[in-house]
Amino acid sequence: MFEREHHRRIEQLLRSLNAPLLHDKGCYFGGGTAMALRYGEYRESIDVDFLVSGIDGYRALRQLTGGADGVGALAAPGHLLDPVRPLRADQYGLRTQLRVDGVAIKFEIVLEGRIQFAPPGPSDRIAGISTLTPLDMAAGKLLANADRWADTNTHSRDLIDLAMMVAPRALLNRALAKAATAYGDSVQEALAKSLTAALTRERWLERCMSALGMQCVPEALLRKRLKALQPRPLRN
Repeated sequence: MFEREHHRRIEQLLRSLNAPLLHDKGCYFGGGTAMALRYGEYRESIDVDFLVSGIDGYRALRQLTGGADGVGALAAPGHLLDPVRPLRADQYGLRTQLRVDGVAIKFEIVLEGRIQFAPPGPSDRIAGISTLTPLDMAAGKLLANADRWADTNTHSRDLIDLAMMVAPRALLNRALAKAATAYGDSVQEALAKSLTAALTRERWLERCMSALGMQCVPEALLRKRLKALQPRPLRN
């Protein structure tokens, strides 16, 4: 299904998980990896992040994985998970690494306490696993961008993920409104500042694209899609 070798490992991991169980607990595949896989593998992404916004679902998953099977309790029938280290659980989520074809992949289930996720639709699936809706993907990235856009170590990946999903303006506006319920006006302010920095800093996009493995995307296309995130002037 996927072209990048590591993304094929991630697909293999996803197909080893109990999709109905995770969906039932409101636990959805999200973050940059889900976006990269859904929207054409425009960049390399190496971790697997699931998110759950319901405390009941998180409690159930924590209790389930706290038993003798550990993270193996999340495996689909007939499949086994190969943890590199014991599962760690705290108030923020569940974390471990799972080995696939000899490669350790960071695996997390994060408790999202800022916004509530909408139920995924029929098209919100990757390798049989329910994902966040496009609205919640965009809202989550807007929150992440507000948190860390000025950190150069992120290589503007939250902004780039937003740009490469090519969200319709109406969806982007809804995502901004949803993210603002958690962070207020700082979401829009951070988006504007991060866009200005990414588009004007000399050779910055070139550096970001190299770090994120975006060799197949022309810089001119990325620049165009970033500009599409800018607020549009009101028409008379």
